[in-house]
This record gives sequence, C-alpha cells and structure tokens, in this order.
Amino acid sequence: MDFLLTFFLSDFMGKPAWIWLSFVGIVIALLSFDLGVLHKDDSEIGVRESLLLSAGYISVALLFGA
Repeated sequence: MDFLLTFFLSDFMGKPAWIWLSFVGIVIALLSFDLGVLHKDDSEIGVRESLLLSAGYISVALLFGA
C-alpha cells in the first residue's frame, strides 16, 4: 500500500505521477469519444466542425497546463 502512495506522489518531469496518469486517462477518453461517438460514419468534416473540435482540444490542453 505504501508503494502505491509513494508512486502516485513521486515526481515525474516535475509533476506528481497522478497528474500524468489523469492526463493519459483524459486523452484516451477524448480519443474514444471523438472516434467512437462523433465520427462513426466515414465522411469529411467541414471547416466549422473542425474549428470547434480544435477549440475544444486546445481548451483541454490549456486547462491541463494551468
């Protein structure tokens, strides 16, 4: 049990491991949502949808950076 606590609180590239694990989980969830829900059909997306998706991903990146 102490090993897990030590692992989650240990620094990796200046941040605790739990932050990095959360980040990886969020990225996997966003990819699953994007590829599995938003783009089930094989069609070209428009400029407006592309800009909205980019704005959403940039917002998530900014929240992580904050």
